[in-house]
Amino acid sequence: MYQRIIQFLPTFIFYLFLTIFLYGITIISFTGDYNLAFDWAQIHTAFFTILVSLIALLLSFLTVWILVKKELITQVANSRVYHLISAFLFATFIGLVGALLFLIYHIDLHQLGKSIEWIQEYTDRYLLSSFILGLLAFGVILLTGEVYIGSGISILLFFILALTNHYKKIFRNEPLFPNDFIQVTQLKEVIPMIRESISLSTTIFVVISVIALFVLWLRSPKLKIDWRIRIILILPIMFISKSFLFFEDTFAEKYYEKYSAIMPWNQQNNYYYNGPVIGMISNIKTNILEEPEGYSEKRVTAAVENMKKEVKPFSSDSKADKKPNIVFVMNESFWDPTKLDLSFSKDPLEHTKELMKKYPSGSMLSPAFGGETANVEFEALTSYSMNTFNPGGLPFQHILSKKEYPSFASYLNQLGYYTEAMHPNNGIMYMRQNVYPNLGFEKSLFIDEMDFTEKDNEGFVSDDSVVNQVLDTLKKSDKPAFIHAVTIGNHLPYPATKYNGEKTISVEGDNLSPEMKSEIEIYAEGIKQSDDALKKLETEIQKLDEPTLVVFWGDHLPALGKNLQGYIEGGFGNTDEFQKSKEFTSVA
Repeated sequence: MYQRIIQFLPTFIFYLFLTIFLYGITIISFTGDYNLAFDWAQIHTAFFTILVSLIALLLSFLTVWILVKKELITQVANSRVYHLISAFLFATFIGLVGALLFLIYHIDLHQLGKSIEWIQEYTDRYLLSSFILGLLAFGVILLTGEVYIGSGISILLFFILALTNHYKKIFRNEPLFPNDFIQVTQLKEVIPMIRESISLSTTIFVVISVIALFVLWLRSPKLKIDWRIRIILILPIMFISKSFLFFEDTFAEKYYEKYSAIMPWNQQNNYYYNGPVIGMISNIKTNILEEPEGYSEKRVTAAVENMKKEVKPFSSDSKADKKPNIVFVMNESFWDPTKLDLSFSKDPLEHTKELMKKYPSGSMLSPAFGGETANVEFEALTSYSMNTFNPGGLPFQHILSKKEYPSFASYLNQLGYYTEAMHPNNGIMYMRQNVYPNLGFEKSLFIDEMDFTEKDNEGFVSDDSVVNQVLDTLKKSDKPAFIHAVTIGNHLPYPATKYNGEKTISVEGDNLSPEMKSEIEIYAEGIKQSDDALKKLETEIQKLDEPTLVVFWGDHLPALGKNLQGYIEGGFGNTDEFQKSKEFTSVA
């Protein structure tokens, strides 16, 4: 019996579509307002779903019964046309469900009504998203040659993309960009950082469901697409899919102009008002850099010549002063948490603020929030801005991992400096093992080569260890040294167990939830340890019999809680203001 159900499941989907279509036509015929169809279905979601499903189920059984009576059941089940129509129906269904999944995980996972309201307001954009996903699903079905396995692969891929976008939005406050997939090799390092937010029960349920459905598929009759039909259809489907994914200057561009409103200047709005599917597609670009208006070799040459007139060149043979050591310390998520409207029992930046009064200091504007540390490195080491990069652009992976590029390190090499970059993590992160040499560093030091690697109980090397490594390099170098040190001690997550549960600073606030109170206290403890490490670095450098310049700054604000929860409860402005005010403590 179940084999017949599997074979004729496409008829159920057909009648499901037909029932919903007739429902909509009926409401519009009587009222003239299609919004009422949405409103009634939204208010009576459970009843509507059950009713439509029961009608489709009854019609499906009636169809099968008629086919059995007329002895046509086997002929239809084995028909090439039926299999092809089944592929089309399933692809359409997967497209509609996939687009809804993307919306639910992007807008509000816990309130389905918000996604339905979005579809009601932006129906054309939802249908365009569904069409594109359905097109891709149909292509996967043609490639696999079987309706159910192709549909299963498609919906699984869409689910993974929707989930990934969901988590990136939570922790980074920005959506998933296509260029992010260049970091897929770093999943092993990324997953531990978000494991606290991944539901174990949900993960187990999904895995068991996938396995169960695969076993069921193995034991069920297949809906195979004839190889000749596949050959005929695959090329036009690939052409149409490519046109809608890379829509600029193709026939598909007019559909985006008519049914969407691409806003590359504001990606938060771009993904919300167009939906995450169109938002993501709008950022598929073969070029990650935008050429500035009026850019030319002639203008750059003129700018260089003007600069030479204004700035006196530095002579490497100068004997006036001894060249100082230069130390860059880019501290992970280093920021002043007392900027939050909360009460702290102790200032975690006690020593840093003393140094800020004693030495040149201020604030810096970072191009990142909660991550993309390497993009901040790029700006610091090359003096070039991320403004010309398209969203999701990663200069380390896209450019610097492939060829040499001028930087502060390569410049100092010419002045007789020893240059070294160190990062207490795997060199594969952001492909630093290739990037640092291409930037001119004589030596790249990662966790396996470091002598000081004491970790906290979450597995992150402490800032104190990085300071010890910096001091060791300075003492051993017989030339003036330039050291670029990137720390990870304050990296998310901030569970209660981090730093062995040690919390020497208590935090209070009127709107502070227990979970955010704990997280901010743990974060403050990490900042205090960074503060201690900076004090140690300053104290030990004072003992060196050579001039040394230290530039210490934080790469970006921490991701405190989900969806900016820590900042909202901490009274750090509203979400819109927060996007415009990414200030970070820095000391020079």
